[in-house]
Amino acid sequence: MVDFACVALVDPRGHVLMQERDDNTSRWPDRWAFPGGAVEVGEFGVTCAVREFAEETGVHLDPGSLTSLGTRPVTLPDGRTLSWEFFVSRTDLGQEDVRCLEGRRMVFVDPAHWRDLEMIPTTGNVLELLQVWIAANPPQLGERRFAGVLLTDPRGWLLLQERDEFPAIDPECWGLPGGHVEPGESFADAAPRELAEETGLDLGDALTFWREFVVDHRAAHGTWDRMQVFTASVDLTDADVDCREGRRIVFVDPALVPELRLTRAAEQILPAHLAGHGEVAGLPVGSPRTLGT
Repeated sequence: MVDFACVALVDPRGHVLMQERDDNTSRWPDRWAFPGGAVEVGEFGVTCAVREFAEETGVHLDPGSLTSLGTRPVTLPDGRTLSWEFFVSRTDLGQEDVRCLEGRRMVFVDPAHWRDLEMIPTTGNVLELLQVWIAANPPQLGERRFAGVLLTDPRGWLLLQERDEFPAIDPECWGLPGGHVEPGESFADAAPRELAEETGLDLGDALTFWREFVVDHRAAHGTWDRMQVFTASVDLTDADVDCREGRRIVFVDPALVPELRLTRAAEQILPAHLAGHGEVAGLPVGSPRTLGT
């Protein structure tokens, strides 16, 4: 019988749901942890994990979906040493599907930012094991593939498209030029084709692969999909761009990005790009739609 249990819920991006504890908790206030808590009398670890997770997030997990990664000892602030069982599971849920019913906030965190967080001891001790599990258990993604293009002008401004009301995906949001990868087509072939179709720009081989993202397209297609992003620095202005799709396609000052209603893809891509260029600071731990980041 264990004394505590917790759950690491992993979304299709590989981000893990974590709780920022507030200053009202008796143990490790203001630190980060996985949702969980103390086992009640007669309760098994997995039963505790499911109950605590529902109490803290409003999400009811299937006990059969949880994998135990074993138990570990933990020394509490009062000096007692107890045991903690650690569970993990994949999910198709996104940030808006989870409520914060305990602590300061409950958000999906990119493992790349774990080093920036002050965690409770049990959480910090299982991160390496969790990363191994995530790598060995890839997500089930949709068959649709997308390619996006991120162009930067000499000022550092970004070429963005304001979508109109007609697209099935993210109408009236700001995002990157790009679109579906056709059957038999590579991401690298789709990116310049989509750019030319939407803007009239033919950059040939100037585009360079940057990163791949997993994007939440459940609202339109019911799936999370792969998207690869290609970049280039260009000596162009708005006058060189022919807006052939959407409301407008213009170079945008990065300082204005937080004020824009972004596509699901751009919510991930733009903060990641700007962080790499020193334009934004802080911890990108969730969707701007729900967290105001």
